[in-house]
Amino acid sequence: MPTIIALDVSLSMQRQIPGRSEENALTYHQLAIKGISQLLEHLSVTSKLEYVSLITYSTTSEVKVDFTRDYDTIRQAVKKVEPGDKLCLISMLKNVASILSTNWGTQNYCQVIVFTDCGLGFGSTALKGFFQSYVDKENEPEFDWIGQLKAVKLNFVCMGVQSDYYFTRAFPVYQQLIDFTGLKGQLFMPKFVKDAVEGTENSNDINKSSTIISTSATASTMTSHSNHKSELGRTAMFELIERVCEANFKPFEVTLKAGGYCRLECPVLIWPPPVPHKIENGVKTLLKISQKIEICGYLSLSEIGSPASLSRHLVIPKVDREKPTRRSSEKSGSSKSSNSVTNSTSSKPALDINQPNYEYEKLEQEIRDFYTKDVKDGDESSEDAETNATKSGSGAIVPAAEKESMCVLLHGAMKVENLAALVLLNDNWYGFLYSYADSKKKSNLMLNILPPGNNVIPWLGDLQLLGFAEDLMPGETSAFPVKADKRSYSQSFVVWIKQVSLQSDVQKVLRHARKMPEKTQHFFKEMNRIRRAALSIGFIELLEAMATLFEKESAQLTLGTNPECSIQLKHAAIELRKPSNRDLKVSIVPMQKFSATGGGPDNPAAAGFAY
Repeated sequence: MPTIIALDVSLSMQRQIPGRSEENALTYHQLAIKGISQLLEHLSVTSKLEYVSLITYSTTSEVKVDFTRDYDTIRQAVKKVEPGDKLCLISMLKNVASILSTNWGTQNYCQVIVFTDCGLGFGSTALKGFFQSYVDKENEPEFDWIGQLKAVKLNFVCMGVQSDYYFTRAFPVYQQLIDFTGLKGQLFMPKFVKDAVEGTENSNDINKSSTIISTSATASTMTSHSNHKSELGRTAMFELIERVCEANFKPFEVTLKAGGYCRLECPVLIWPPPVPHKIENGVKTLLKISQKIEICGYLSLSEIGSPASLSRHLVIPKVDREKPTRRSSEKSGSSKSSNSVTNSTSSKPALDINQPNYEYEKLEQEIRDFYTKDVKDGDESSEDAETNATKSGSGAIVPAAEKESMCVLLHGAMKVENLAALVLLNDNWYGFLYSYADSKKKSNLMLNILPPGNNVIPWLGDLQLLGFAEDLMPGETSAFPVKADKRSYSQSFVVWIKQVSLQSDVQKVLRHARKMPEKTQHFFKEMNRIRRAALSIGFIELLEAMATLFEKESAQLTLGTNPECSIQLKHAAIELRKPSNRDLKVSIVPMQKFSATGGGPDNPAAAGFAY
């Protein structure tokens, strides 16, 4: 889930924030830099895998740092940003649409954090000019960039004070921009302090005693505004960043459970956070992943294959970092816990050796004791490990590093055995975990989320009817995966994902056209192939475009050099425009050359073309 940080560098950002003393003077640009540093600090702790890019905008928009995970590069680059000229918010939005379509695709979800003082712009670049040009022209090609931003969430960090008319009149316009274009967005503004000056302006008609009180209130108000903890400052900016991160970068935590024992589970983080799946069965509902996902069983990677999935996510073990406490309290707490464990273990029931299930009950009790054991005070190795954990990481204790991680155990086992774990995400909603290696030395635990339903992998059948391998009869083998007689991807289907693919197919037809009559059959074969693909997806405009292109090519050819090529191109253009040829079962054939009676090489005028 990429993130773009957009910094407003217009001249209005160089103003000083009103209501601050000269000693604590701060410009909007300097405050925005502090906010960006705070945002990167939060991402480095909670979202280390987040790709972040930095762009600036005024009249034009420029990429300062391309997508990277090295946040120090962005910190250094934002300090070297120079001020620009007048504001143009639309240039930034167009640049974001271009960046996403080039690097990530228009279907990828993206976050855009905009630091601005909510300027409206001047002249032709003002927002009011955009509103006037956008009315009743939503479907024109010049506004296609708005459609590319449908998968983008805009987060405007609006810096301003209540007494600034420049900010108060511009803030509703930004909300109007989001509502008017239909984009997903949210405005974050500081919490304003109640202005007591308004009550003093109308105090001239009050008695002297009340005048003295209002004057003292005004003095206290002015001193509060002159303080560095005024309405807009570092504290207010940090609160804004906390609200932005809480709304957009909150880690998605679930509990991964395997087996039926009491402690065979561990908390994990799923990154990026999965988006709720929309289901439309008459009523639109959102299906979310449960807070506890359970492993149902294990399958071979060759049996699962590569089914269609909604999204892929990394599964990371959660590590709780706690503040260091006193050694004495830790020892007293550990002694109490050890005493409680000793009492619990001493009071556990004894197993009867004569029972038929004695071995299974003994194994179950040993596994339960293994996951409920605690560290004893007399264990020197545990104290050394605890001391090392305390000293590492700037005095922070990592208790999870001292415990067994079921997530690490699961990843190592599936990597060695080439297995995948089928997990239950919610009611009748499945996914599977597997080991994914992005390099030769590093591998991660990956979660593939399947579409909701229990019959989403055709070669496995109903997932609720899967059983254990031990349940097979003697001599019986697994019936999946089902082998296809004819692989679908071996067929020459037409796929147009990008503009380049369509352009190359049309150019191939034109190359065959210039080599007629030798390539006449190839020309009509490729043309019919493109025509069927266009009809299948309702791309009727392509047929008209190809007919126009054939007519232009025919006009450039003279009848003396290649008359047959010109005739076949005109014939193809006419046939493409006929409504009767818009049936997938119909194929356009070339005009057949014939010779009249007495015609031949000596009488070329008698030759002609016919269907």
